[in-house]
Amino acid sequence: MPDNVNVPDKTSAVARNAPVAGVFVVLAALALSVNAGRLGLDLAGGRLLPAGSLSEVWSAYLANWHPVGGGTASAPPAALAVLGIFGALCTPHGFVSVLMIADAPLAGVSSYFATRRLPVQPWVRAVAAGAYGLLPAATAAVAQGRLDVVAAHILLPPVIAGIAGVLAGPGQRWLHSSSLCALGLAALGAFSPLAHLLALTGLVAGFVVLPSAAPLVKRAAAVVIVVLVPLALLMPWPTVLVNHPALVLHGLSGPGDPVTAGELAGLDPGGAGAWPAGLAVLLAAVIAFAVRPGRAAAAGLAVVVLGIAGLALVRLVAVTPLQGGPVSAGFAGVPLLVVGAGLLWIVLSACRGDLGKPVLAGGAVLVVALAVGVVVAGSGGPLRSGGPALAPDQADELARTGRSVLVLGGGGTPAMQTGGRMPRFGDEQLAVSPATPARLADWQEALTAADPGRIRAALSGAAASGALFVVLPAGTEPGPIVASAPALASAVAPASDGRAVLRLLEPAGQVVLIPPGVARQAVTSQAPASTLGVTPVDARLPDVRVRVSDGVPGRLLVLAAEYEDGWRARVDGRAVPVVPAWGHQVAVAVPTAQADVTVEHPATLRDVLLLVQVAAALFTLLTAVPTGIGAARPRRPQPVGTAGS
Repeated sequence: MPDNVNVPDKTSAVARNAPVAGVFVVLAALALSVNAGRLGLDLAGGRLLPAGSLSEVWSAYLANWHPVGGGTASAPPAALAVLGIFGALCTPHGFVSVLMIADAPLAGVSSYFATRRLPVQPWVRAVAAGAYGLLPAATAAVAQGRLDVVAAHILLPPVIAGIAGVLAGPGQRWLHSSSLCALGLAALGAFSPLAHLLALTGLVAGFVVLPSAAPLVKRAAAVVIVVLVPLALLMPWPTVLVNHPALVLHGLSGPGDPVTAGELAGLDPGGAGAWPAGLAVLLAAVIAFAVRPGRAAAAGLAVVVLGIAGLALVRLVAVTPLQGGPVSAGFAGVPLLVVGAGLLWIVLSACRGDLGKPVLAGGAVLVVALAVGVVVAGSGGPLRSGGPALAPDQADELARTGRSVLVLGGGGTPAMQTGGRMPRFGDEQLAVSPATPARLADWQEALTAADPGRIRAALSGAAASGALFVVLPAGTEPGPIVASAPALASAVAPASDGRAVLRLLEPAGQVVLIPPGVARQAVTSQAPASTLGVTPVDARLPDVRVRVSDGVPGRLLVLAAEYEDGWRARVDGRAVPVVPAWGHQVAVAVPTAQADVTVEHPATLRDVLLLVQVAAALFTLLTAVPTGIGAARPRRPQPVGTAGS
């Protein structure tokens, strides 16, 4: 046989992979050039907090109580579990950084493979995938550090394709395809509850409205799996979303910036990092439908309508952010991504069959227009390499003692209080007690004002709640605060980003035993006027077990934890009431005789919900594996004008 007998097969393989390879290479080169000032595996800034190590991420996800905002038993976001799984490859923080930097090429490749069943030439699909990867909403999300929108940008195409497949008819492998779609929808919902809600709305509406030749029972079973399994996979996170709809409207990255109608028309969600170049996508969809109208565009139009409905919901319904602050509208990034995907679907529906070079040339112009917008604005924004950190000795002491750090915000950013460490990704999505945002805002206002009395009260209140360090806003000098309360605070080494840091000097800890005189203050005021006789106790939250010695009546054991439902206390095995101290902390009255005191926060319901999540994960993984792998399958028809896709 001749030596070159296999050359045609090699050529065919090259032709088959050239479009997707071209998309990835072009978008990767553009992403690296635009993000040249952000290259690194430790990105933070804007709406993005550092993710921490692998063990820290899993510990935060599995914990039933979190030392955030004074402490809360709220369920953490399911996105932590996703970071824990994929972060095993390169640390969670490194994984987040890769997603942010490589968002455009990853989304482009995702879009290319999601359209593989469309009867469209591969190079046309590649051009549309390149346009999707460069949508302005995604560029703004990267620049502003909005990880939830970036994840939605990457996951939307396969989820839309999976839902379209379920609605069109699940086929013989309906269980396999439905489980895969449910898995993708769960990953999308872990980062963007709004995208999850829009996807479910489209799925249910399509099931009710669209006709299908598939058996109704099989089709209904597939829809039920796609609806219910993701909710089980995300447990117990959906319980938080039901009680706090601000997380649905604002997403994991918080409220959005003001935006004009012109920017929205250009698929620009407002804020840094974007340019309304999406007008080119809108124009391309209008031209494509005008030139080749047809029923094939209905699916894309439905996606556009769904995105517009989400946009109206986000921008017209203003709510109070979860961590406090003024009533605000949400960020328009996710709805605009849905609109952009629908517009590009309309373009592809008009490009069926064998098309000439003018179509590819027009697509290239579209990609160039979007690329110009990325180059012009994509490098801006607050996202940078290296997050804020305390000096090493301060960080070590914080971790060793378990006490908290109070990080004051600036420019509308709310203050945060976290125990044992600086704030990390996931802290902002915890549902703290209703009074916590107002208390932290009051401390922030007092410490940035010139009233010595308010400064002393804020420092004493923060120390009583377990705080050891206070990180001041950028540009705030510690001198006036220290001069107003020299016995309460001293200036120490600044944080890595240059912000001043105060060390609180009053005796405090995760758990303290306070004498009767201070105890009377604790039940009648918000901050101690005196800490004489306050004794830190060697115990860690949330489960406290200590033995108190003989003493005078009226003593209180006070925890640096927010007073909320669920706390239980026992003295020598007998249940005793939990009382509030300083208006917001957990406290227990201790007897005069020696006794064993136990204070804990049971997590029975959370443990049950985690078992539900594990069972759902096993079901999904087992059913997502296709059956009959060895069986012969008919060759799938190739798109017109190509040997492969």
